[in-house]
Amino acid sequence: MHPETEQACLVPSSKKTKLCSENFEDKFSSLHESVVSIILSQLPTAEAVSTSVLSKSWKNIWTNITDLHFDDTKQRDPSDSRFTDFVERVVGDIGSPHISSFYLCSVNTFDETLLFSWLSKVLKRNLQRLVVTCNDLEIISFSSLFPSFVSLVELRLRTKSILDISAPAILPNLKFLSLEDARIFNMSSVSKNLVLNFPVLETFEASYCRCFRTDTVIIDSPLLRIFEMFKCTSEHVPNPSQVCKIRVLASKLEKITFCGDEPRKIHLSFPPSLPDAYLALSRSEWPKTFLRSFTCVTSLALVLSKDFHVMAVPKFSQLVYLHLIYDMTQHFRLMQFLKSAPILEMLSIRDLTSPRSTPTAKSLKELRSVESPDCVTTMLKVLQIRNFKPNRLQISVLRYVLDNAEILGSVILSSPNPITEEEKARILAFPKASPHASVLFE
Repeated sequence: MHPETEQACLVPSSKKTKLCSENFEDKFSSLHESVVSIILSQLPTAEAVSTSVLSKSWKNIWTNITDLHFDDTKQRDPSDSRFTDFVERVVGDIGSPHISSFYLCSVNTFDETLLFSWLSKVLKRNLQRLVVTCNDLEIISFSSLFPSFVSLVELRLRTKSILDISAPAILPNLKFLSLEDARIFNMSSVSKNLVLNFPVLETFEASYCRCFRTDTVIIDSPLLRIFEMFKCTSEHVPNPSQVCKIRVLASKLEKITFCGDEPRKIHLSFPPSLPDAYLALSRSEWPKTFLRSFTCVTSLALVLSKDFHVMAVPKFSQLVYLHLIYDMTQHFRLMQFLKSAPILEMLSIRDLTSPRSTPTAKSLKELRSVESPDCVTTMLKVLQIRNFKPNRLQISVLRYVLDNAEILGSVILSSPNPITEEEKARILAFPKASPHASVLFE
């Protein structure tokens, strides 16, 4: 028997179990039924339903719970229908006029029409939080349900889904949106643009999503603070460049996180007040216009694969903190960004070099001979090397900064493994352009 169904159908038989149930009932008998319902709502739904066997007075109390939580991840068996039967029964028997949350996580395949039926029922009860994780299902169209999302405060869809949007999408109460593997179609016959109007949205997450038949996606969310996009793309874009533009209208935006490997599919646009960005970029050539969207930031983290390429780096005139994760054999990559950050004060770097890569004597010599950017000489105050290893490559970068940074205050070497006292002494003896520079090992 499925664990959840088994829990729901248990009938106490032993004297010990009877005493336990009586004690349980005694503890709660003085509480108002509405309070008991709130307590049961905090339990996994199967446990809440199992209280129906305690006594006659408890038989239907569970039907007033307002939070539904279903999870079959511990039993992978697509031929077993007991889980879906249980969900069907609960959703059908719930008497609460208001349902706060519906959480469904399944590792098994089942008829998609069942999911559609469950959601149709709970969305009619002023649902606030909807979380669906069903990775093994076929593509599900949520298009007809979209108008019913107006009550949602939180929406997380982690399943192959389709959203057809033919007019500006307005979700007035949504604060958290997370989409994974969604296909979003612009079905409008009069506009190439797709407008998402989420007036109170605070967090936007999209991963492995595809946008179809859309020239520009406009996300109008004045309260948005966090924007994350992971390997999303566009198809059948109705313009000659085949680039889908994403405009984020959010004056309170605090941070964006972007990971991508298709530079010519999406162009991002953000308000000039954006302070913080994290970009993981790989494969082929990224246009200068892409990076230009982030030149307003004061803090920037960049993860650059070895095959990353950009013809020119725009000027980051407000950048104070740079965290660069790159292949340290590519010295020119570091120089590209240092030359484009005139007021940089804090530099954090981490090496992506393969353990089998060995820097050539020529490459090490090139680093020592390169002209120091102005920010290194006159602005840089803190250098941190994360995952530090005292090899020739990382030592060469360390010495380059020590030799040229005239107002450097702190060097922080964060190592996963202990550094020998001999290595520490050698590093501390390196010449320093700044008389105030101190080296810390952590």
